[in-house]
Amino acid sequence: MAEASAFRAFLRTLYRQHWVVYAKPPFGGPVHVLDYLARYTHRVAISNHRIVNVADDQVTFRWKDYRHGSQVRLMTLSAHEFLRRFCLHVLPKGFVRIRF
Repeated sequence: MAEASAFRAFLRTLYRQHWVVYAKPPFGGPVHVLDYLARYTHRVAISNHRIVNVADDQVTFRWKDYRHGSQVRLMTLSAHEFLRRFCLHVLPKGFVRIRF
């Protein structure tokens, strides 16, 4: 209980201070900031164990349907559409993937 009242007293002294907040504008604008942060994302678009079948210009893979209780379902796409979707997740040269 004494710790809580001491903490509140400490906070009161902070509220009495005149604070000047300085924040630099984002370098290059918000798009540049998002591009910079995007370099630190992780995960591969789809791991090999999720691909069930590749035949007759079709790719079948497992996916998790979170809208329906995380049920594992199968989806079959044309090879062209599968590659189009996969390429949306490929990082540009120089970007680094991190795991944690």
